[in-house]
Formats: sequence, structure tokens, C-alpha cells
Amino acid sequence: MGGGKLWFVLLLRLMFLTDSEVVQEYLEKTIGKEPDVTPLCTNTTENVISFIVCKIRTEMRQGEECRLLYQYGQDFVHECDSRFTLVKENHTVFLRVINLTPKESGNHICECTYLSGTHTLHLNITVKEDEVPATVTHIPLSYVYIGVTIFIIVICIILGCVYTKRRHGRQTETEPITSQPNTILPTEAEAIEPYSVFIQTENGLYTTARIHSLNMRTNNMSNT
Repeated sequence: MGGGKLWFVLLLRLMFLTDSEVVQEYLEKTIGKEPDVTPLCTNTTENVISFIVCKIRTEMRQGEECRLLYQYGQDFVHECDSRFTLVKENHTVFLRVINLTPKESGNHICECTYLSGTHTLHLNITVKEDEVPATVTHIPLSYVYIGVTIFIIVICIILGCVYTKRRHGRQTETEPITSQPNTILPTEAEAIEPYSVFIQTENGLYTTARIHSLNMRTNNMSNT
């Protein structure tokens, strides 16, 4: 910015200072690291912006300031870092801030000069600490595949053991009962249950006489 033009603008401000309108506005904002814009001046046909100066003061600078400037017909001049800029959209000039930390909190003064007067904005910006989001543990997809594979293998082993036990139990139930090696089979005569005859004696006692059916059959055949 040329020194002559700057002095010319300041001279215009002094010429219209007595008859011009002076507006003071105070604004407080609490923001985070996200981008934030604050409208400063609006340029109209009847009221053209001739000069803008923003004095940026932060807690980190301990009272020192940097400036953002604009002059009619010229580009913006940013003496601060890129986190503080002036932007224009639809004939309105905004103060744009981004990625500020709590140490960048401070009081900023932006003054817009028109031919008809001045508009001064006292902007108090408080930057809050961003909440630390809860960390989400992302399990790698390969671990998921390994876990599913191990689960399937375990299920197959369990089912195989159950099937083997059931099959072994069925085979045990269907096996024929073999005779013991020391078992002596009875003869045909012993297998036939003998007939028992109870005879009462004179003293009230009973005697038992067993007649085998085989002998009875032989006597009957001889009698016939």
C-alpha cells in the first residue's frame, strides 16, 4: 500500500469526522478450531467502503497486535498469520479465523470507514478447548477372518466328538451277547422242570417227591 494513498484516506476521514456518523458495536463469541466468520462492513452504492483496519490482539502476543487492512480499489493486506484473514462475499467483508487455540483468544477491533461515517466493531473471541473424542479401537479385518476361522474349527471338532460318541454307543447296543467261556449248558433232561408231589405224613409233615417228566413219558409208553 502506497503511503500517499493511506494519508489520503486518513485525510478524508478527518474531513468528514465532525459531520459523520460514528457507530460502536460490541460482540463476544466463543468458538473452537472450526472456521468462523464475522461480518464487518457492507459495501453499498450509497455507502462505499473506503478503508478497513482490523487490530488483532491475542493473549499469546501479550498486548502486541497485527493488522488486517483494506483500501478502496486495492487488495487486502494481511500482516497477521494465515489464521486471521479478511474475505469479501456479496459486497460484505468478513473477518475469518480458523484453527485457533485457547492462547489465540483476545480482543480485536475492526474499523470500517465510509464517506458517511465509521463503524467500529469490538470483537471479543474466546477459543474453547476441543473435547477429545473417545478413541474407537478398529480391529483389522484380517483378525476378524482369523477369529471366524478358529470358531468354525472349534465347532467342527465339538460336533465330530459328539457324533463319534453316539456312533460308539449304537455299536455297543447292537453287539450280540456271547456266552461266558466257563458257562455250562444244562442237558435236555435237566432243562425240563420236574414235577413235585407233596405227600402229607401222619405227623403232619410233608415230603416231596420229584418225578421227572422224561421218566413219566417212558412209563406211559411202556404201559401202552
